[in-house]
Amino acid sequence: MTETRMPTPDSSWSLAFLALASVSVLPAAARPPVLQWRQLDPLPDPVGRKGMYAGTSNGHVLLAGGSNFPVPQRAGGRKTFHRAVYVRPSPLAVSDPWSVAANDLPVGLGEGAAVTTEHGVACLGGHDGVKPVSSAFLLVWDAAGRTVTRRALPELPSACANAASVYRHPWIYVAGGESTTGPLATFWRLDLNRALAGPATVSWESLPPCPGRPRFGGIMMSVTTPAGVRLLFGGGLPGAAKSQEDYLRDAWLFDLAAGTWAATVALPRGAVLAAALSIDAARGLVLGGSDGHDFARMKEQGDRYRIPADALLYDGSTNRWSRIGTMPLGVVGAAVVDLGGSWLVAGGEYSPGLRTPRTFQLSIREP
Repeated sequence: MTETRMPTPDSSWSLAFLALASVSVLPAAARPPVLQWRQLDPLPDPVGRKGMYAGTSNGHVLLAGGSNFPVPQRAGGRKTFHRAVYVRPSPLAVSDPWSVAANDLPVGLGEGAAVTTEHGVACLGGHDGVKPVSSAFLLVWDAAGRTVTRRALPELPSACANAASVYRHPWIYVAGGESTTGPLATFWRLDLNRALAGPATVSWESLPPCPGRPRFGGIMMSVTTPAGVRLLFGGGLPGAAKSQEDYLRDAWLFDLAAGTWAATVALPRGAVLAAALSIDAARGLVLGGSDGHDFARMKEQGDRYRIPADALLYDGSTNRWSRIGTMPLGVVGAAVVDLGGSWLVAGGEYSPGLRTPRTFQLSIREP
């Protein structure tokens, strides 16, 4: 995937360490949660990274791989995929710096999907700098040796980068993504417990695909609705964007029990490579992501182009989206890690070809 296919934000941005939701237009009963941001130490790579595999293992945050331009893209630099794994104890403390694991990924890799499981961080597909890959593996932190061990999982049914994924014990779900031939309409799941038990016959299972267009860079999260638990999937791009209309807003709910899809209320805006996280059983949050605004002027604006930094809240109990605050910096491809009561938001791309090394801790206060 070439860098010109993904619109990105402007380098002009101000650090807002506390982003508060506006509640003046809503009745007290409908007041949204408040987003609180705390800046942490930056990543060890001063250039920053996009598309890192991210999660927790044995009380530590792991951020692995990812891509950047060591030589700026505008100066003719090439996108580079990295092998290093960054580690930090959890809970996070402002004084704790990031460290680099003694060992790293076998090859430069990034821009795949990742989910935290009780067995480690599942890294799913991605790109190796030449093409999308089908590899899948667990990263596990070994505190005694201060190393990261890697355990193979069954390969994905096909090569896939920039897919959306979610974990609901014992199943890992992967939707959409981008292959060498274009966006995918695939939907797979893997029984992680059975896969780790060792039967050679265990593999990814194909589920009914989302009825919407094939896409990559979509969002996926688990939400509880009045009808039961569902997987929310939407957003993304159906291929190389030609206008803002290509930035998909449709959203769909997958019934885990029935194995069927149903259309739901559309996202307020396009959201490509946005960060998605679950606040609680019923509510999910979408941060940043490209929406294709000012599409015709993207090249003209260059580094001045801005990506939305607003936060979109989906409430499964009411089937409603709302805007509830902002990020300190709008990005695509940020790493997000659930820390249990707060979230790490690290890196991402904030302007064409430019990554940020900044990391933040997000906490949510109910009104």
